[in-house]
Amino acid sequence: MRKVAYGTEAGLFQSVGIPAVVCGPGDIQQAHKPNEFIELSQLDGCERFLRRLGQSL
Repeated sequence: MRKVAYGTEAGLFQSVGIPAVVCGPGDIQQAHKPNEFIELSQLDGCERFLRRLGQSL
């Protein structure tokens, strides 16, 4: 697991007892700036992860 220095709503969910995990494709070095992008291979990997997660629930 890796920690990063940016925020999401996950802390709000956790504060009321709803477990939350933040994950997704992309590289934070490419995000939230002009010309941000996500490689197609990163989207493919994210889709595989989410499918496996859904099958495990």
